[in-house]
Amino acid sequence: MNYLNQSESAQRRAERDRELTELYCEIYDSLKACRVKNMRRVALTMALASGSPRYHVGFDRAYIVVAQLLRDEGAISFKSTCIRDMWLEITARVRELVCECRFSIAQAVEIVLEQCRASRFFLAEEHAWAIIKRELSKMNCRRPYGRAA
Repeated sequence: MNYLNQSESAQRRAERDRELTELYCEIYDSLKACRVKNMRRVALTMALASGSPRYHVGFDRAYIVVAQLLRDEGAISFKSTCIRDMWLEITARVRELVCECRFSIAQAVEIVLEQCRASRFFLAEEHAWAIIKRELSKMNCRRPYGRAA
């Protein structure tokens, strides 16, 4: 991976982290008004399930992974089920565009990455919670954010 790709990847992660934290804060504030028990856990679960405005992956990586998955879904092993689920969702959307609209794989990948909303944030709860805590501390937020469990 070259320097430019590392920088783009870091930018995508920072954007994802900010979007997740903002969504968590919105949900947390609305739950606070309703006096929900376990607000942190509920807000985290709802934020993860609410969906991300986009897939936070680069075109080059997406093209390579999707092309391999289109050839053979078992060709790649993923380190987490969240990551596997994300790639399978992206691949399904690309497959639909290729089959129904006759786009090339490259065109379909570009459309999915630029125009499709991800069904959720593809993060494990523990990882998402660490991101939210880090982002809130950067913002010097006084919102309580102790253990999610």
